[in-house]
Amino acid sequence: MEGSRLQLNASTVQAVLWSLGAAFVFTFVFASAKFVSAEADPVQVVFMRYLGAGIVIVLFVTVFRGGLASIKSPRPSLHVARAATGVLGELCIISAPLFLAYENATAVSLTSGVVAMLLAVVLLKERAGPMHWLAAMICLAGAMLIARAEATEGVAGSPFFGLGLAVFGAVMSGSELFFIKLLSGRERPVAIMTYVNILAVLMLLIPVLFLWKPVDGYSLLWLLAIGPLALVGQLCWIRAFQAGDAIVVVPIGYAAIPFAAVLGAVAFGQQLSLLDISGGALVIIGGVLLARLGPGREREEQPGG
Repeated sequence: MEGSRLQLNASTVQAVLWSLGAAFVFTFVFASAKFVSAEADPVQVVFMRYLGAGIVIVLFVTVFRGGLASIKSPRPSLHVARAATGVLGELCIISAPLFLAYENATAVSLTSGVVAMLLAVVLLKERAGPMHWLAAMICLAGAMLIARAEATEGVAGSPFFGLGLAVFGAVMSGSELFFIKLLSGRERPVAIMTYVNILAVLMLLIPVLFLWKPVDGYSLLWLLAIGPLALVGQLCWIRAFQAGDAIVVVPIGYAAIPFAAVLGAVAFGQQLSLLDISGGALVIIGGVLLARLGPGREREEQPGG
């Protein structure tokens, strides 16, 4: 029993570390519209992200896996659902900071974790005890505290429209996380990443032809870089869901909030306040608590109590 518990803890810590890696990487991906300013349309940014990732993963599959036929999936509908929710969610998340303060938009959109946890509990029958929900709410409270710290920041555009984009993006992104969890236990990571990037490029191809804007060299370089960068983030999410349940993995994604606050200070000249630091501390506390709790379902299934 002691060996089993130690193995459980090791798996949980692994899931938390992979999730932290995903949160760190996607902090930069979701800030893409800020880095390229107003030169590129959000659809253009998302298209380039999936195109860059798609080129890299297709080359990898062709050279090292014997071609696309080697990763044929028996569950194409799940991949389509994951790609559709991912594209819509990312479009909204990248667009929202253009109308709403960056940390505010990030905080609202990351309530996608609550959506994903609810879907995992209801549809996947994961066992989330009161302490799991408490830890998740501590993470969420920290995120909202950071958002409160930036509430007075002025941003051009309509804050109400930005809020609507962030909320819809949260629902879509939460649904995508659910589909990633569903696929991670059934298919290889390379297949999951290949399908989502190819499907997303096809979904965005026609819109981007009408919305494409010329960009300068710096912006083009960043647009080309976010694809391979996002591919690393995708791999981190898949590995996290393979190692742990959604009720543990998803709330760790709130680490993107303090990451975003630091990024805002370093890259955008924003000030880190006491509320920013306090909110980051809450996210860390909630994450540590989740890591110590472990997956509720596996605890319930251990024989002999």
